[in-house]
Amino acid sequence: MKTYTVNQTEICIEGITRTTYGLTGETVEISDISLDREKVEALAERCSRLEVSECHLYDIVEDSYGLPL
Repeated sequence: MKTYTVNQTEICIEGITRTTYGLTGETVEISDISLDREKVEALAERCSRLEVSECHLYDIVEDSYGLPL
């Protein structure tokens, strides 16, 4: 079973520190996806439940958040 978890990163932009959240799989980690932990947790839960292959994770994040990775 594939399991995805939420990772957390502290970033500093123009002197302001923010906590960003990303996804971690067995062999892949995507950091700095969103400032909204709940949204990333929901995405991690969906990806885990649907057993999404890690090779598709970047595309799913890009489609979900409109972020080119």
